[in-house]
This record gives sequence, structure tokens and C-alpha cells, in this order.
Amino acid sequence: MDDAATNERFTRLEIKAAYLEKLTAELNEVVTSQALQLSELIKRFERLDRQLRSAGEEREFPQEKPPHY
Repeated sequence: MDDAATNERFTRLEIKAAYLEKLTAELNEVVTSQALQLSELIKRFERLDRQLRSAGEEREFPQEKPPHY
């Protein structure tokens, strides 16, 4: 290989590396954002679960049959 071909090859590799670095940074932002959203959703789910459980414990259901029987 001559110097021109080697330089061209290195230039193409550097361009590809730059695109990959940019893509990696973008994907990292997406993953980080989704992790934050997932964390928030888990907290909300746990809060709702606690509310439903506490509401179910406080509430007593009658043992009588419904009127349509």
C-alpha cells in the first residue's frame, strides 16, 4: 500500500469511529432516560400498590348475597 491509500484508509476509519462515538453517546442518553422513567414508574406502581392494599384492608365486604340472586 502506498501512503495515499493508507491515509485514505485511516481517514475512513476515523470517520467511522466518530460516527460510532456519536451513536454511542445518543444511545447512552436514551438508555439513561429510559432508566429514569422506569424508576419513576416503579415508584408510582409501588405507591398505587400500597394504596390498594391499605384500601382493601380497611374495607370490609358484606357476606350477604347480591340482590340478583
